[in-house]
Amino acid sequence: MRHVNIGLIGAGTIGKGVVDSIIENGGLVEERTGISIVLKKVCDKDEKILKEIPHLNGVVMTHNAYDIINDEEIDIVIELIGGEYPAKEFIINALKKKKHVVTANKALLSHHWKELFRTASENRVSICFEASVGGGIPIIRALQESFISNKIEIIYGILNGTTNFILTMMDDNGYSFEDALSLAQKDGIAEANPELDVSGKDSAHKLAILALLGFGVEISLENIYTEGIKDISFHDIICAKSWGYAIKLLAVAKRSSSGIELRVHPTLIAEGHLLSNVKGADNAIFVKGDFVGESLLYGKGAGRRPTASAVMADVVSIAKHIVYAGVEFIMPYNLLNSSASFPLVNIEDIMLSYYLRFSVTDKPGVLAKISTVLADNDISIASMSQEDRKEFQTVPVVMITHKAREGNMRKAVNAIDGMDFVKSKTVVIRIEE
Repeated sequence: MRHVNIGLIGAGTIGKGVVDSIIENGGLVEERTGISIVLKKVCDKDEKILKEIPHLNGVVMTHNAYDIINDEEIDIVIELIGGEYPAKEFIINALKKKKHVVTANKALLSHHWKELFRTASENRVSICFEASVGGGIPIIRALQESFISNKIEIIYGILNGTTNFILTMMDDNGYSFEDALSLAQKDGIAEANPELDVSGKDSAHKLAILALLGFGVEISLENIYTEGIKDISFHDIICAKSWGYAIKLLAVAKRSSSGIELRVHPTLIAEGHLLSNVKGADNAIFVKGDFVGESLLYGKGAGRRPTASAVMADVVSIAKHIVYAGVEFIMPYNLLNSSASFPLVNIEDIMLSYYLRFSVTDKPGVLAKISTVLADNDISIASMSQEDRKEFQTVPVVMITHKAREGNMRKAVNAIDGMDFVKSKTVVIRIEE
């Protein structure tokens, strides 16, 4: 039986899942591959966390990551501490020591992928990152290998379990955003500070990685239009449902004649679409390629065991190469040939249909004034609903438009929001078909 030694930096939730996977299913990996995955050292700065790691014969516990990075017997370093620093330093130095690296660090990859991959290439070792997007969903491997001969046309992703859980609770149980968020925090689905999730930034980090793999686009996060779910109300969800739509926080990468669209925002999706029934904290990624057609990868997008499963998939893939093909391993996808000059579509130039919810004083002439401003900006109304009249009280007026240019929509909404009969900011939600 051949063996491959690994060192784990970061023994938190996912790190413990990796240890559990080795304990519970290490024998299964041996049966299937003929390789023994040996956990040699575990590093964490928290003594309490190290004491919670199940006892394994011969495993060394340390607070110093360089006890792992400088250990010549360790073949693969797993980085699970998160954040950009000191994770970047640890990974770069591990690669320079000719060690393969497995990471789930989406923030680090989305900001510094080029330096990381160049260092891996120069040292003829691999950096694998399946767990960085979609938890246990094998989307990275699918884009790198299964869809490699396809021209990718569309990637739609529900990439954040916290926001999907919140929207599901609002939809299924009539919760407000605040009540759904509180439940998510109580159940451990949302962080005490949920800003990264509910703002859409977490999904943007993941979209940057998917865009790199799917389209070869070198992208900075500043180029991804990002909008969160804080302004979505139960009323919006009910109205959307009445017109045959579900509301999801969607990450969009789409090829068009004028370039690549990259954006994250709440989106109305038709109830018949594959993504519309993705519920709770689950994630899903919809991919359309020119040969493969439409595919949906669905599953647990986070959590200790699903994410550990993705980490171990990368570990075993590298281990098989070490044992059966030699230590050196060039990445199977030429990420360094991304196109920095590939045109990105400005958010103001996209063409979509829109859901609009105006909060207005119920008095004569309001609808006519709104309709006039929309028409002046080349926006036509497809459907409209208004609650029973409550004269001179604030009422919602909801519209679905035909396709319009985003820049025109922004101009129109800004003008309407400045009128004296509008009592709060208009809610604008894009519609994907």
